[in-house]
Amino acid sequence: MLRYTFFSLVFLLLTGCAAPTAQATPTLTPLPFYTATLVPTLTPRPSVTPAPPTITPTFAPVSASASAQLNVRAAPNASANSLGMLEFGNAVTAVGKNAAGDWLLVIYPPGSPNTGWALRQYLQTEGDVDALPVVEAAQAVSVPVNSTPTPRAQTATLTHEINVRAGPSSAFSSLGMLAAGTVVNLTGRNQTDTWLQIAYPSAPEGVGWVAAAYASAENLQGLPYFDNEGKLLFAPTSAPNPGEVTVTPTAFSQAGADGDSESNPGVRLVFSPDGARTLTFASDLSAPTGDNADWVAFTPYLPSPEAGYIYARLDCSGNGGITAHLEKDGIPVPETTTLVCGMYDVALKVLGGQEYFIVLNADGSGGPLRYASYTLTLHNP
Repeated sequence: MLRYTFFSLVFLLLTGCAAPTAQATPTLTPLPFYTATLVPTLTPRPSVTPAPPTITPTFAPVSASASAQLNVRAAPNASANSLGMLEFGNAVTAVGKNAAGDWLLVIYPPGSPNTGWALRQYLQTEGDVDALPVVEAAQAVSVPVNSTPTPRAQTATLTHEINVRAGPSSAFSSLGMLAAGTVVNLTGRNQTDTWLQIAYPSAPEGVGWVAAAYASAENLQGLPYFDNEGKLLFAPTSAPNPGEVTVTPTAFSQAGADGDSESNPGVRLVFSPDGARTLTFASDLSAPTGDNADWVAFTPYLPSPEAGYIYARLDCSGNGGITAHLEKDGIPVPETTTLVCGMYDVALKVLGGQEYFIVLNADGSGGPLRYASYTLTLHNP
């Protein structure tokens, strides 16, 4: 009995220790794998500089002429690149101005669609400059196709009370008197620019003559020429009923080149109290051909930098006119009188110890050849 019980227990123990029946391992379905898609990085494009706005003109262009030789520049400042030169008397059309109003945007070369900048103080204008649009240096300007400005009457202001004469000489009878400060309309000039023809309605022919020495004129360019009897010789611009325009043949020849320049003037003089107090220089000029410009250099005797005056006189002969202006360091001196033939004792304000130039130019606006011999006299009192 005990044996049976013992074997039963052993059997039960062996049965309990037998290896369990293997169970199937479930197969796991793999989870889907998601690859993160990054937001694309945008490569910045270079910013596009907008084109300068084009100014469509809604104004009247202003006609102008150069009162001295000057540069036309790419921007409204003296250090900008030069696009070319305007000679004395060259005509241009202004279509804009800078914010300060001291530079004018002009069509250059004339008649082209291009523009450049010129200093306003060296341009004689004949229109409403204040009405021109302000133009930034980077702006483009659309030049109007028909940009010819409406011409204005050329005028002069009388500096003294003077007689109005029937012809270009004091030998002609007086037609009346005009007071100093009177503004007159110019209609012509004599051959040497010493007498100016003006509109004078009370005269039989509606015109009279005044001495140029007593009239301050902005510009004589383009005025008809008359001989010493007051007969029309040449009309550079069209005029209503100008009559039969003829050019009187002359024996004058063009002036020969003398090789002078700003760096090599025709004469250079330093005034001194114990030496020269008067400079007299004689030469000749002609236009549009021949030598058309001369330079005379001088240094006034004055304590530096004290201001004083040099007195100038310009005598001419021939069939042409001459204008002369004062320069310093190659730049016309502002607010000084422009000399023309027949002007005497013209006061030119200068500074002591500094060199100045008188630049003389032949006026070639009236006829095929205008010749003038001249004598320039400067006196340092």
